[in-house]
Amino acid sequence: MKYDYPKFKTSEHVEEWFGRRLDDPYAGLRDAKDPAVLRFVAEENAFTEKFFTTGDFAGKREKKIEHLKKTMLPELPSGLSPYKNGYIGSLIVDGEQQIHLFDQNFIDLGLIPDTEETAGKHVAAAAACPSDDDVVAFLYQVPGDPKLALAVCRMSTGALLHRADDMFSFCWSKADGRVYYPVTKADPKARTSSTVFLAYDPADGSVQTVLGDDIFCIFGQVRASSDGRYVMAKQCLDYSHAYWTAFDTKTQTARRLNAAPEEWIYIDSAAGGHYFVSLSAAEHGKVIRVKDGREETVLPESEDLILDGGFSAGGRLFVTAKKDVSARIFDIMSGESVRLPSELSSAVPAGESKEGVILKYESFIEAPRLMSFDGKELRTVRSLSGETFPELVTEQRFAPSADGTMIPYYITYKKGTPLDGDNAVCMFAYGGYNAGMPPVFRERVTRLMMSEWAMKGGVYVHCNLRGGNEYGPRWHEAGMLMNKRKVFEDFIGVAEQLIKDGWTKKGRIGIVGCSNGGLLMSALVTMRPDLWAVVIDSVPHTDMIHFADDDRGPMYITEYGDPGESREMFEYLLSYSPYHNVREEEYPPIYIQTGELDNNVPPYHGKKFAARMQQMNRSDAPVLLRVLAQGSHDRGQGEENYRTLAEMQVFLEHYLHMEG
Repeated sequence: MKYDYPKFKTSEHVEEWFGRRLDDPYAGLRDAKDPAVLRFVAEENAFTEKFFTTGDFAGKREKKIEHLKKTMLPELPSGLSPYKNGYIGSLIVDGEQQIHLFDQNFIDLGLIPDTEETAGKHVAAAAACPSDDDVVAFLYQVPGDPKLALAVCRMSTGALLHRADDMFSFCWSKADGRVYYPVTKADPKARTSSTVFLAYDPADGSVQTVLGDDIFCIFGQVRASSDGRYVMAKQCLDYSHAYWTAFDTKTQTARRLNAAPEEWIYIDSAAGGHYFVSLSAAEHGKVIRVKDGREETVLPESEDLILDGGFSAGGRLFVTAKKDVSARIFDIMSGESVRLPSELSSAVPAGESKEGVILKYESFIEAPRLMSFDGKELRTVRSLSGETFPELVTEQRFAPSADGTMIPYYITYKKGTPLDGDNAVCMFAYGGYNAGMPPVFRERVTRLMMSEWAMKGGVYVHCNLRGGNEYGPRWHEAGMLMNKRKVFEDFIGVAEQLIKDGWTKKGRIGIVGCSNGGLLMSALVTMRPDLWAVVIDSVPHTDMIHFADDDRGPMYITEYGDPGESREMFEYLLSYSPYHNVREEEYPPIYIQTGELDNNVPPYHGKKFAARMQQMNRSDAPVLLRVLAQGSHDRGQGEENYRTLAEMQVFLEHYLHMEG
C-alpha cells in the first residue's frame, strides 16, 4: 500500500446469526465516545488534512474554496408561509439550515430573531400562528440528538410557550389557531414504533390528544387543509403506505378515511370532501375524493403520467405529475395544463403565497427560480441567475439493467462532445425510500453545477434508479427489501451503456451519492471497483447487519428489511452489505465523509467502512475519511461546509483529469 493509514486496533468480535459466525473486527468503532475511537478519528482527519495540503493537492483545496465563495449561487427558500407583511421560510446558508424572513418580493431580510429555546439549535422549519403572528412554531434539533423537537415561542419576548419532542412535522390550522403535531416513540431493540397526534392552543396553553397511538407507525405527518378546517393525520407504516385520519376542527371529531393502509398523497379538502392522489388503486395514480365514508374517482389514471401530489390555488385544485421523471402540472377538473418554461425540468411546491402557491423551478441548465401561481398565471418572482447555456444539451435516455428493465437517466454535455470513449463522466443517483430524483441545477452532494462541469468538457449523468417513485409504487417496490440489489445493478447498467455508446470508458467515471445514495456508492465500489475512477461517498449506510439497531432502525427496516427477521433476509443483506464485502482488492480513490452528530446515519458506518477499505485496498489509490465534529446528515456548516465541498470537488476533478 502506498499510504500509511491510521490504525485502529481490531478485535476478535464474532456474532452468530442463524448458525453462521460473522466476524466484525471493527465493532469497536461503534462507540463514538471511546477514547480509542476519538484518537482514531483525530488521526484520520489529520491524515486527510495532510493529503489535501501537500503533494499533488497542495493549494488546490484553498483555491477551490475561494472559487466556491465567488461563484456559488445562493439557495432559494422552502417551506414559505405568509408572515406579517412578507414571508417566513427555511433557507440553507453555507450548509446550515436557517429560518429567514422575506419581504413580499421574496427578498431575504435575514435571520429571524433567536428565542431562548432555539438559540444554538439546528432549525429545520418554522411557521407563524395564523391568528397571532407574534407566536411562531419551530421544528429543530439539538446538536447530537437524533430526534427533532417542536418549540412554540412568543417572538416579542423570546419566551418558550410549549415544547414537544420526537417528531417530524407540524402544521397550523387557520380555523382554530392551534398547532398540530405528531410525537413518535421508537424502540430499536423491540423493533416497534407508534405515534400520537396532539394539538396545542397558544391562546390558553391547552394540549389535546387528537389521535392515539393505536397502530404500529414508523412516523407521523400532519397537513392542514387550505381553509384550516381539517387537519389530516398520516400514520406511516413504511415509506409509502399509511392510514389517514381527518380531524374536523369545527366539530372536534376524527374520522379515519381508509380501512386498510393506502399509498395516498393528500391534495386538499373542499366542500366536505378530501382529495388525494391514490397510487394503491392505480399504478400511475388517480385522483380520488373521499366524502362521507365513500371513495370516488375524480381523475382517472393516465397511461403516460405518474401523479405525485397536488395543491389548491385561486379556488382550483391542481395535480402534479411526472412524465418520464420531468414535471407536469394540470387542473384536476378541466385537465388544463400549466405551461412550464422547459419540459425537462422540476417544479415542486416551496410554500404558500398570499395569492396561491410558490413553486421552485429548475433544470440541469436553468438556475433555480421561485414562481408564483395564483391558479391562472405562473410568473417568476425571484431568480438566482439569468445566465443561459445555449452550448449545452440535456437529453433523457434509457439503459438496460441486468434484468432488462430500462432505467432512465439524464445526460448533460456540451455540443460537439466527441463520442471517443474518453470523456470524464460524473454520475449521481439515490435509488430508495420512495424518493424521486427530478432534474436539478446543482448536483446534490458536492453542489457541483452541471453547467460548469459540462462547459469544461465533462459529461454529467443523473440516474433515476428503482427504489424511488419516478414511475409510481411498483418502481419503489422493485428496489426495496429483497429487491435492493437491483438498484445497484441499475446504476451499473447505465454506466455500461455509457461505455457502449462511446461516452466514456472504465476508469473515467466518477460517482457521487449520499445517505441511501451513500449505501449505493459503498456497494458499487465493492461490487465493481474496476468501473470507477473516483468515488464520493457521503454519510453512507455501510453496515447492513447492525443498522437496524440504530435509533432510526424501526424506520429503516421497512425499506431494507430486518436482518434478524429470517435467515433469508440476513443472507440477502449480507450479500451486499458494503462493510462486510470489502475484500483484498484494487479499489479506486474514495472519499468517505460522515458527521459525529448525524441524526440519520450514525457515523460508525463511515468509520468502519473506511478502516476496512484502508486495510484491504491493494491499489495505490487513496481511501480518505473525513469526520465532521459538528456535522450532521450533511456536509457541515459555515467554513466546514466550504472545506468539505472543496475537498469533494478537487478530489473528483483530480482523478477525472478535469482540473483547471
